[in-house]
Amino acid sequence: MQQECRCGEVTVMLLAGLAIGTVAGLLLAPHSGSYTRRQLQNLAEDVKEQASTLASEAKEAMETVVDQGKRIVR
Repeated sequence: MQQECRCGEVTVMLLAGLAIGTVAGLLLAPHSGSYTRRQLQNLAEDVKEQASTLASEAKEAMETVVDQGKRIVR
């Protein structure tokens, strides 16, 4: 029997839970609105940087796989 990899589903659920928990924590925190907005902005910038880094790493990994595949086909 072949097992199905559900890694993508698990990753999406983990990230969604993390995002929901973070937002809920920030909104329920006993800080002023301006401080909370600044925190959310900083968090968004950090996530953007991490996503960019992850995309670059994924691109490099795919290029490596494609190059290896081309070498095998030759």
